[in-house]
Amino acid sequence: MKECERIIQSIEHFYWHLEIACCGSLGLCSVEYKEDVAPRKDDIIMLCENM
Repeated sequence: MKECERIIQSIEHFYWHLEIACCGSLGLCSVEYKEDVAPRKDDIIMLCENM
């Protein structure tokens, strides 16, 4: 997760330069195949609903 957090921080840094407000983030570590997304479905839906 630490690597995901660093990537998210980098993206948010560039958003700041572009004056884009970040509305949320979600790290999806260990997702290599579409089948790996299913267990995180509730987290993804909650993030989208809060946007």
